[in-house]
Amino acid sequence: MDIKETAKDILDSFFIIFTCATLGMVIYVHILGLNFVPLRDIVACLVSSILTSLAGIILFSSKEPKRLEMLVRHCIHLFVIVIISLSVASYMGWILWSIPITVIRFMGLIIGIYITVHAIIFYESKKLANKLNEKLKERYKG
Repeated sequence: MDIKETAKDILDSFFIIFTCATLGMVIYVHILGLNFVPLRDIVACLVSSILTSLAGIILFSSKEPKRLEMLVRHCIHLFVIVIISLSVASYMGWILWSIPITVIRFMGLIIGIYITVHAIIFYESKKLANKLNEKLKERYKG
């Protein structure tokens, strides 16, 4: 995978992450019982999305990774995302370490967003692969 393709994938994942993170933030704000989302929280969500999408570099490899290697990369990637997200949340005051339920709820939200983002990326990749396979079948039929 070349640098241009990697940059495109990171940019694509940024938009998916930012959308899912914004949705997650709205849900989290609703759980907390607030009526609106402050602008500084939206900016923090944007910064967090940029940092977590850049963490996607962990998943990319120049050669085809083995299944175990990819599993390890995904675990490391999730760990890095949790650290980034908890750091931003702690700095912004979204969680209180003295009240564990806030940390647990936020981590649940992070994991939910992680699963959603990867499900969307998987679906898009599968759709593209099916489209390419159909074009190859048409090309080699005739």
